[in-house]
Amino acid sequence: MLIDETIRDAILTPIDGGLGVNGREDEGEAAELLRDIRLKRKDRVRAEQALALDEDDAAVEDGVESWEAIAEDAIRYLTEFGKDLEPMAILIEASAREDDPAQSLAVTMTLLADFVEAFWEQGLYPAADEDEEDGVEARFMPLSGLSGGTNDREGSLVLPVRQMALVKAGSDVLRYGDKVMVDAASQSQAGDADAKAARAEARQSAYDSFDRIVTIAGRARMAPVLAAVTTAETQWRRVMEYLIKQASPYMPAGSRLTSELEGMREWLKALVARLPEEVSEESEGAAETADAGASANGGGSAGTFKAGKIDSREDALRAVNAAADYFARREPHSPVGKALREIDRRARMDLQELIAELIPTADARTEFYWRSGIRPPTEDTASVAKSGDDDW
Repeated sequence: MLIDETIRDAILTPIDGGLGVNGREDEGEAAELLRDIRLKRKDRVRAEQALALDEDDAAVEDGVESWEAIAEDAIRYLTEFGKDLEPMAILIEASAREDDPAQSLAVTMTLLADFVEAFWEQGLYPAADEDEEDGVEARFMPLSGLSGGTNDREGSLVLPVRQMALVKAGSDVLRYGDKVMVDAASQSQAGDADAKAARAEARQSAYDSFDRIVTIAGRARMAPVLAAVTTAETQWRRVMEYLIKQASPYMPAGSRLTSELEGMREWLKALVARLPEEVSEESEGAAETADAGASANGGGSAGTFKAGKIDSREDALRAVNAAADYFARREPHSPVGKALREIDRRARMDLQELIAELIPTADARTEFYWRSGIRPPTEDTASVAKSGDDDW
């Protein structure tokens, strides 16, 4: 974790009773350190961009400082030289690259909110541009840069937030960016029906993967991640609301990052809501002992199901889901859990959706309707009519 209580207190402690120096105007060590932080950050971001284009080109990182080292320089600046939003923003960028990024981002966003409220009215750097009518915007420009301003440019923190490794399950990683990507692809209207069906299938496969990772992780690991993302969003909103109040009618460009954090929180909340309640090892052990006893007495497994009596189709599907949860948790590499999830998903489709998924090609689907005697949906009926009565 980049920020512990000692570092947090040091950053929130005034320097010589005030803000310290402005590294943009100072010609000494403060100016040199601020320039160094900027240069190292720029090199690190360029290296990340190069790696994104060619993952095998590890040489691009040669001689480039790590985010941890850059963060240490930013902390040194904030504690020894000046209270400044620019190194603070870089510290936030570094926190999104930590091993436990959600928790680190929550801690750093909370620090940012306290930092802004503690030093803004004292003249928190950067200083306002006195030559411009809207010069106050220069004061919160580092935060606007995190979120993204005009011309549809994403801020410097948007992609790192999407790429945060929220939780891991073996070699699989849960990232919000993967959801954003498959959602965007599935909404495309390009291509024919087969192309659209392929995109829908890819989206469903990705969503199944998300569910599997979260199920393996369980509530015990997912709840803290959701809480951390919620905290990060809450504290970012707190900063924005404070600055809007202080700098009105001017305001930082913070809405894009707010939307990203909100979207991630809602997604995680929905994933966690589908998880079964955690069962203690003692309770589970007792249940397994009871199951074994029931089987030994000839009762079989049917009498040991704890989900309640099955009186409806929905009850039956919940039982299938409960079984899928068990196999995902206890046998994560087994295909059984995934197969049960697929049964549950397809059982919730209507007939036409199921047929379209099982027979994605329109011509093959038309032949199936003809041979089976099932009435096709309206759009397929229209295409059949065009082909002529002889086809039937």
